[in-house]
Amino acid sequence: MKQFALLTAVVLFAVACQNATDIKDETKTTEAKTVVAGIYPTTYSSSFEMGDMSLADKAVLNSWKNWEANKMDGLSDFFADSVTAFFADGNIFIGKKDSLIALWKTIRAGYTSVVDSVNAYTPLYSTDKKESWALIWATEYNTNSKGVKDTTSFQETWRFNKDGKADFLLQYQRKQKK
Repeated sequence: MKQFALLTAVVLFAVACQNATDIKDETKTTEAKTVVAGIYPTTYSSSFEMGDMSLADKAVLNSWKNWEANKMDGLSDFFADSVTAFFADGNIFIGKKDSLIALWKTIRAGYTSVVDSVNAYTPLYSTDKKESWALIWATEYNTNSKGVKDTTSFQETWRFNKDGKADFLLQYQRKQKK
């Protein structure tokens, strides 16, 4: 039995080694950076590096803190004059930051309590597009005006213009089980 197991292991190892040589090497080095060609072509970019942490700290975390504290007027400093936002509920906003803040004031007024917990965040820089981005994963615990409590996990992707102001937001959510 031990000989059969050993023989099987040797055959599997030999097959694995032989198959490994059949895989095309699609790795190329440019400017001392290694780029690996993906299985799917990217439609936007696959060239990212760590970005400016102050954008994630100042803009993204402060906007979350202002939402939590119901201080919507504090959001004005973080946004560009024009903003595009795709929200998790399917709604899309394209307009001036003052209109977005007014919308958020109305939504936030429907909650008596909001507590946010940030799971992770990171800044990114698209080297080929020359754009700064920040990603955040967070969980929100809220109570609406009728006393109903809810827990939602969020993932947001923020883009910043050359002045460091947020001008684009993609938001995804998952409701927690009750």
